[in-house]
Amino acid sequence: MALTQEGDTDALALTAAVPGTGVGDDDSALVARARLGDSSAFDELYRRYRDQVYTLCLNMCGNRDEAQDLLQETFVHACRGLSRFGGRARFTTWLYRIAVNAVRDSARRRKRSPVPPPAQAPDLATVSHVRAALARLRQEHRDLLALRYSLSLSYQEMAECLRWPVGRVRATLHRARGAFKEEYLRIVEAKP
Repeated sequence: MALTQEGDTDALALTAAVPGTGVGDDDSALVARARLGDSSAFDELYRRYRDQVYTLCLNMCGNRDEAQDLLQETFVHACRGLSRFGGRARFTTWLYRIAVNAVRDSARRRKRSPVPPPAQAPDLATVSHVRAALARLRQEHRDLLALRYSLSLSYQEMAECLRWPVGRVRATLHRARGAFKEEYLRIVEAKP
C-alpha cells in the first residue's frame, strides 16, 4: 500500500474539506475488509480521507512538510491499529483522533528538540495572517478551530475526537474564536 500525497492540496488549508455525500455509508464495509487484510480497502479509505487529514494536520501545525509527514504517520498508525478499532465511533472520528494525537506528539517532540523548525514562507497575506494568529493561540484552541473549520465536524464529533464533554467543546470553541479574532486583528493592524 502506497501512502503518498498526490497533487498540491495546500489550497485546502483554509477551506472545509468535507467528503462527498454517502461516503460514510460504506466506510464500515471497507473497514471490515481492511481488517481482514484487503489492502485495496485500506487504500480506498486513504484516498477518501487523505485530504481531510492533511488539511487538519496543516491547520494544526502550520507547516506543509510537517503536515505531510503527519498525514503519513496518521495512516500508518491507523493501518496498524485497525484491528483495535471497535466501531463504537465513526471511522472518521477515530482517524481524526489519531491525527490530532500525531500533531500533539510532534509538537511535544519539537519542544524537546534543540533544533528549531524551518521557517515557512507565506503564500498570500491572508493565509500568513491566519497562520500567525493560529500560532499565537493555545494548543487546545488551535485543535478545536482546525477540527471545526478544516473538517466541519459537529460539536458531538469534536467531543468524541477529543474525548471531551460537548459542553466543554462549545465553551472552549467560543473562547477560541474570540482569541483568534483578537490575534488576527492585532496582526492585521500591525502590518503597514
